[in-house]
Amino acid sequence: MKKQADIPHSAEAERAVLGSALLDNAAIGQVELQPSHFFTPGHRRIFAAIGKLIKGGAKADLVTLHEALETAGQLEAVGGSAYLASLLDGVPNVSNVGHYARIVKEKSIRRQLIEASHRVAEAAQNGTGLAELAQMREEMVSALYEKTHGQKETFVTAAEIAAESCPEVEWVARPWIAKGTITELDGKIKLAGKTTFITHLVHAVLEGEFFMGEPTKTSPVVFLTEQPQVSFRVALERADLLGREDLIVLYRSRVIGLTWDAICRLAVEECQRRSAGLLVVDTLSSFAGLEGDAENNAGDALTAMDPLQAATDKGIGVLVGRHERKGGGQVGESGRGSSAFGGAADIILSLRRPVAKSRPTVRLIEAVGRFDETPNELVIELLDDGYVALGESADLAQQEAENAILAALPDSEDEALKLGDLIQGTEIARATAQRVLQRMVSDGAVLRVGAGKRGQPFRYFKAENPGQKVSAQASTTTGQKENFPPGTAVARGRVRGGDPPGPPCSRVRSRLE
Repeated sequence: MKKQADIPHSAEAERAVLGSALLDNAAIGQVELQPSHFFTPGHRRIFAAIGKLIKGGAKADLVTLHEALETAGQLEAVGGSAYLASLLDGVPNVSNVGHYARIVKEKSIRRQLIEASHRVAEAAQNGTGLAELAQMREEMVSALYEKTHGQKETFVTAAEIAAESCPEVEWVARPWIAKGTITELDGKIKLAGKTTFITHLVHAVLEGEFFMGEPTKTSPVVFLTEQPQVSFRVALERADLLGREDLIVLYRSRVIGLTWDAICRLAVEECQRRSAGLLVVDTLSSFAGLEGDAENNAGDALTAMDPLQAATDKGIGVLVGRHERKGGGQVGESGRGSSAFGGAADIILSLRRPVAKSRPTVRLIEAVGRFDETPNELVIELLDDGYVALGESADLAQQEAENAILAALPDSEDEALKLGDLIQGTEIARATAQRVLQRMVSDGAVLRVGAGKRGQPFRYFKAENPGQKVSAQASTTTGQKENFPPGTAVARGRVRGGDPPGPPCSRVRSRLE
């Protein structure tokens, strides 16, 4: 049996509440306490007597309280006149009565939880059925939640919501990860480059640098990785993360045997201790112990996501990595296993290679989520100094077509080539090539000859001095002979909205610099 000193209670907090109520009767209306919340029997009787006096319209002070307790025959049971008087000795600030009351209530809830647990344990020892035990547990949890929150604090009206100030989204890495939310990142195993993407994002957060043209919030990062130390060290080195004190890593191999709940508690505690605003879990299935068909089970998926809620409740942004299913699929459905994973996430990202032929360093991010700021898709590329945004898939297709056409264009009118010859052996769509060539001709970077009809097709070649006067034999997009005025935009850099000349990735880099 526990000693009284071991049972959760705070005699000091209980005395502070009683003393505050006697000094200022209005203080009792600021607390939501019942006599049963007090651990000491005498304090229960005193609190009940004070409440009865106030409810009856009388002032509760030492004199009226003394008389009420004496009349009820309880004065000696609470400690007598001397103890009542001592309640006012050294009473802390009355304005802090709410704080004292919360301590009293919390200790009371802990005592009730211990008592309920003992009842469940006793029932289990006495052979009570599992169904009955589960029902007892549910009732215990429901009762505890009601005591902790109360119906008034749990439910709000739409009018109350409207009266509240609208909180702004606090981004850890805009527009991918926000405080108090979960972002899921899916990708093919060892092909999509999830870890590379994550480590570069982490570097930006640690430094408070822009990531692909968008701001980040400087913060330490807690990183849970399934990778062994040797390979993860390489990933850290590539992202220039080695040697940092603000990146805290937990290897999966070091918590084998612990439950996922316990691992999450450790991670959240470490985030709070380090003031980390970002928690990374790569991959979720490895740490949550989802093996075999468990990943396909919606119940197991939700159970795996639930412990992460503790981190979001603390205002921490969570990024979880997941493997993509073999067949791929649309974003939100491409993650391996149950769709319940995505249902519990606030933002879902799919990282994959673009369908169209492109450089091996190029990736496509597709996204769905709860925030307008997150783009539906974005083509990115990993360069020596990090990731840059290239725009949407259509922008990338046109850029790739422009690069291929420029490489194939001859330097003279005598060697001018038809459209089909320029894109022969490539995967460039003819319609895309036509749009690109039309723009390049308008910019003065490419010259065109021919009438654009049977027997006289358009043929193209590079302008020797883009933007200068061109040969009278070269035509504009209308097929008529014309001299281009000086100052026409140069090749690969049609100026739009103040963007400097150059491909989209150059424009992004210029903003970052």
